[in-house]
Amino acid sequence: MKTLSNIIERIEIVISIALAAAMTIILFINVLFRYFLNDPLFWANEASIFMMAWLTFIGGSLGLKYKTQASITLFVNRLSDKNQRILQIITQIIILIFMAILLYLSWDWVLSLTATVSSSMRIPMWIPYSCVPVGLTFAFIHSFISSIYRLAKR
Repeated sequence: MKTLSNIIERIEIVISIALAAAMTIILFINVLFRYFLNDPLFWANEASIFMMAWLTFIGGSLGLKYKTQASITLFVNRLSDKNQRILQIITQIIILIFMAILLYLSWDWVLSLTATVSSSMRIPMWIPYSCVPVGLTFAFIHSFISSIYRLAKR
């Protein structure tokens, strides 16, 4: 199961690098067009916003994989090892349930957007908004596998 998480991690890294590079190039070219040719690319801002949204959700999933999210451990560190483990199990279950609910709602939301198109690029809005359920799916997989290994390790 760890292999699935690692494969998703590699996919997320490639997507993140491609999105960051594409966003940088598009915005740079847009600046050149706007200030030197006086003819800005009408779709560049919308494209960069959509890419930033994808980058945010993919990056959030990677953050869960690497366990780099912020946490306050003052209370937890004062507990005994047994109580820390119990609290950790409860926390993981709550997070997984919450993410499962968000996953269901986000897929339902995206599938309802089939007729809507973006204003500048005229692409179906389910494409840019798919970043929410895709990022949450990846994050759920990382969290689920991490939880299983954490529980099995102890």
